[in-house]
Amino acid sequence: MKFLVNSLAAGAGSVIGTQVSLRVGQQRAPHPMPHQFAPLLDHGLRLRYRDPLETLGLFGIAPGMTVLDLGCGTGLFTAAMARMVGPTGTVHAVDVQQPMLDATAARLAAADLAQNVHLHHAGAYDLPLPDASCDLAVVIATLGEIPDRYAAMLELRRVLKPGARLAVSEELPDPGYLSGRAVRTSAEEAGFRLKGKTGSFFCYHMVFVNSFATDDVVTGTVGF
Repeated sequence: MKFLVNSLAAGAGSVIGTQVSLRVGQQRAPHPMPHQFAPLLDHGLRLRYRDPLETLGLFGIAPGMTVLDLGCGTGLFTAAMARMVGPTGTVHAVDVQQPMLDATAARLAAADLAQNVHLHHAGAYDLPLPDASCDLAVVIATLGEIPDRYAAMLELRRVLKPGARLAVSEELPDPGYLSGRAVRTSAEEAGFRLKGKTGSFFCYHMVFVNSFATDDVVTGTVGF
């Protein structure tokens, strides 16, 4: 019994130590989660609080929209976006790591959802999209991995239509987790206006509007 208790304590200590080390590393030098850890993005424990349709349902995605998925990872949310915008909509999935895009492509092909999704191997500072071309940009557990958040926010403003929305969502298990205050500061410094926030400290969601226009002009309804 004592051995079991000691083993469990050692295991817990190892997990905590690893988390602390990863968080410190992200604070000092923000960087993308290595693609070798991609299976964690689809882990069942994560899906308990990160159901793609429930999460994206908060952001007002509607058929016919053009949506940007920045830091698409394995395509967990990309596939759900493709379903939600339908055949008349478009999803642009962007990731800086080609293996992540390969995983996204495989997921989309398996679900027969590749027709209206464009994959882009690019970073957050130079998105391969025209000015004012997107109705919504979604950034899930990615912003803390970007060294220059201000530059990334300005680039997001460039590709978003005036009055379009930016949705940012963070989760505590992610080593690059940012507080709501940090996200809001970064967004507002770049010219976004906060529309609303929901969730908890563990997992929260924020929606911003591009520019300080009185109202957003996107048709979908935000779920909070």
